Amino acid sequence: GGSVSVDIRIITLHEAPNGLNYPGHPYHWNLGESVQIIPMVGGGEILHWSIEPPLPNGLELVQLDGSIRGTPTELHAIRTHYISASNTGGELTVSILIEVKDVAPVNLLYTPYEFDLTIGDDIGIISPSWMDGTPTNWDISPNLPNGFFFDSTNGQGQISGVATSIQDWSTHQIWANNTGGYTSTIIRIKISSMPPDLIYWTDSVYVLKSNESVGIYATNDGPDIDSWAVSPQLPSGLSLLDNGSIVGTPDTRTAWDEYTIWANNTGGAVGLLLEITVHDIRADQNDLLRDIGMADFGGWPSLILPIGEWSFPIGLDENSNPIVSASHVGKGKILGYGHEGWVATTHDFTMRAIDWVCDGGTDVGLAYGAGFDHYEDELQAAGYTVHLSVTPADLSAIDCLLDEFWNGHDDNDNRNLEQFMLDGGGIVMGGHSWYWSYSNSDAAHNYPGNKIAKVSGLFVSTSWGYNDINFQTVPDELYTPHNAIEAVWADRIDGVNLSSSEAEIAYSSISDCTGAVTLDFEDFWTPLRNLVNLTGWTVIPYSTLWSNTGHDLGVDPVADIILRLEEGLVRNLPADELPVHPSHTQFPGEVPANATRITRTVTVNGTQSGLPSNFGFSGAGSTIRMTTGLYAAPGEVITVTVSQELADSGIYILVGAHSDGLWGKDVIKRHSSITRWWEISDPVSEVGNAFGGPIYVGIPAGSTLGEIDIEISGAVRAPMFILGVTSDFQWETTERYNPAPWTELVSNNFIMTVPSGQIRDLDNASALMQWWDQALSMEHSIYGFSPWPRVERAVFDAQISAGWMHSGYPFMAHDLSVVDVIDLEQMNSSGDWGMFHELGHNHQWMPSTLPGMTETGCNFASVYLMEELVGITGHSAVDPVARDSRMRNYFDGGSNIASWSVWIALDTFLIIRDEWGWDVITDALVVYYTLPAAEVPSGDDEKFNAWVLHNSNSSGYNLAPYFAAWGFPLTQATFDSLDHLPVWVNDSLRGDYFVYDAILRNESVSNI
Repeated sequence: GGSVSVDIRIITLHEAPNGLNYPGHPYHWNLGESVQIIPMVGGGEILHWSIEPPLPNGLELVQLDGSIRGTPTELHAIRTHYISASNTGGELTVSILIEVKDVAPVNLLYTPYEFDLTIGDDIGIISPSWMDGTPTNWDISPNLPNGFFFDSTNGQGQISGVATSIQDWSTHQIWANNTGGYTSTIIRIKISSMPPDLIYWTDSVYVLKSNESVGIYATNDGPDIDSWAVSPQLPSGLSLLDNGSIVGTPDTRTAWDEYTIWANNTGGAVGLLLEITVHDIRADQNDLLRDIGMADFGGWPSLILPIGEWSFPIGLDENSNPIVSASHVGKGKILGYGHEGWVATTHDFTMRAIDWVCDGGTDVGLAYGAGFDHYEDELQAAGYTVHLSVTPADLSAIDCLLDEFWNGHDDNDNRNLEQFMLDGGGIVMGGHSWYWSYSNSDAAHNYPGNKIAKVSGLFVSTSWGYNDINFQTVPDELYTPHNAIEAVWADRIDGVNLSSSEAEIAYSSISDCTGAVTLDFEDFWTPLRNLVNLTGWTVIPYSTLWSNTGHDLGVDPVADIILRLEEGLVRNLPADELPVHPSHTQFPGEVPANATRITRTVTVNGTQSGLPSNFGFSGAGSTIRMTTGLYAAPGEVITVTVSQELADSGIYILVGAHSDGLWGKDVIKRHSSITRWWEISDPVSEVGNAFGGPIYVGIPAGSTLGEIDIEISGAVRAPMFILGVTSDFQWETTERYNPAPWTELVSNNFIMTVPSGQIRDLDNASALMQWWDQALSMEHSIYGFSPWPRVERAVFDAQISAGWMHSGYPFMAHDLSVVDVIDLEQMNSSGDWGMFHELGHNHQWMPSTLPGMTETGCNFASVYLMEELVGITGHSAVDPVARDSRMRNYFDGGSNIASWSVWIALDTFLIIRDEWGWDVITDALVVYYTLPAAEVPSGDDEKFNAWVLHNSNSSGYNLAPYFAAWGFPLTQATFDSLDHLPVWVNDSLRGDYFVYDAILRNESVSNI
């Protein structure tokens, strides 16, 4: 019936999974380990597998069979994973534990694993090696030493760092860990000190003074030192400290020795060398002088100044000047005599001196050309081997050398001599420089023996001494300049007062040197310069001749020493180092603050013959001062520009006019040396003066340079009047107001240097200088030397070296005289006997200046000018009453020629003048100027006889009886030579003063 249809749904399901099991679970796998885990499962076919959470990287759940396969590539902490197997019949889930861990590291190694280090070593970065798994963390025990770093955080396990602390071997265990396990190893570290290094003292050679505390301090810029030692033992009194320093007071003289200072630490030991000697100057002096007495070796010696630190005097002359001195020089020695003739003299001291410098050596060299070969036998008898004709070029065969200071050695020779001494050789030298200085200059640098003085410590002075040598008494310690300098320093800076007698010795010792030793001898001068800087420059208050105000020499000898030092400095410092000496405000005076500094080219006459040397009181050979009208302010640099030709000519610049030294005075009213000479040897030169002063161009006598130009820059205008050039209008309106404190009044024959303060109101300059020009012309005329080749100068000063005035170039006078000599009315009415007198001295010719006439011949000018220029007698000593009284006393006393001088001698010539006028005296003087050398009288008697001959010839009369009456010691030859002339018989002596022999009595002109 039909059909019925029914839709049915038939579902066929799989059999549900059952019995799912992953064998071996839980799983602990290693990274990189191959994994294949196949599960067991029952029931129907599994259609889908799943796992939560996902498997570690590198593993997969295979859908085919639910297996876990692969190689894990990442660490995986143990955890539960849920794996589901499902089909249409159902789903079954199981849990498994999975862990993926690392491979444990093995064979951990550091290369190197032992570190034997020293302080400061940097090991760099040391990385370990291992096998298998990679460590994820590191451990170390114990910690590394300070300065090292162990990297435990980045998985590298590296060690790095620098050794900073000393330690013995230490062992450190290091672990490398990961999830797979660990491995470990050890390293060992030892840190030692660096070997001793960078240890030093200020020097490697030390010369120590006996009985004086010393510190030789070590500096260690290297590793610490554990202990110190020295070999051989240090000189007695010295100790080696635990820091390597040597301190103490050496109490015994020692020879040179080499000491090894050992510095020890864990890094090793090092031996450092020091050379040390201990000098005992007193012991040296005693050794040299023991049982030696006085000596007279003959000759005139120079002073041998012991200026070195280890130099000392041995023999003093009668004025306590050092004429034999000695010195240690490096490892060697030198002994110097003030005369070359003393080196090889037969005397106990001479051989002892050689023994001292040879110091045990047996080979003695005698210098080539020194003239000592005659001494060979004595040296051989004393046990020495003698080498002749030794030169400085080869000193290798000798231990010591006998030579001269005045030698022909060149620079190489001198260097060889210096090195010879420094290396231990000995030298005996002798020689004087005072005679050398007569024809040479700059003994400090040009005298042969002084070319080694900076090394030898012995300076040959141009000052001379006496030849009586005191070898009997050891010189006081303060006669050693080095000791004297220390004592003065202690007195002025440290308050350790010198006694008066000690200070006098120190003064003598130092002042001998400061006047001779130039500033480039720095070892000598440096402490003295420092002393002056600390004590300050001395201000001497100005005063006139009649005042006692000033600096009293001798009251404080140490203060006198300071003055000497100041003098040495201002005379020698280069221009750009000169101070402004504060005493300039007292004398020579201040330059106004607003004074303009100018540049001026001056033209002067460079042809200057000077005077013949027989004008003995005139400073005949003096360098001629040429006025510039310029002034140097104190301490300021003046620039002088000349041509190259002129720079080679030998000219000078003089700054300052007041050139008299005052050290012979009891009280000084200004500093003794306030002028400064500068040799111009370059086209551009700098000059100056700490006190300031007029600027002069110095032309050496004998120069023939013609007109020369000199540019002077930085100077101040000075008042200057030149007769015939400067008009009175110029003078009165501008020139006399120039700001410099000193003025030059100039004529053709005469120049006066006077304080500017005294000429500001001078209105008649032309007339005044015409008067003085005439005065000088008359002086030249009466003495008959024509033409007079030099313009004479007078400089007026606060104080001069001798007398009220004195002759020379320039002739010097006190400033108290200025007010009169620039007063024309005063000169016309009263003249100036003293000025005429001193200028007369400048005209005295030595061969015609008889014994007793030094202060007479100059008065020819005084009498002549007073009478003929001024019109007065001029001096009470020449009025008739005074002359009569004086002559009666002289002749009543037997006309003793020993008493014939000054005024009584003048009377002798005034009687002749009264008879014939001055011409017969002038004519007699003129004869002397051209006498052949063979006819120039020498000795007193020759002078008396020669004058009688020449004066008789000039008068036309035989004056022998007249001069014999005065006591002249005439020879028969003189009387015979004048027989052809009529005897002068109407002289004023006859009858009143003197009775002639009978043959001459009652004679008159008419019956001769």
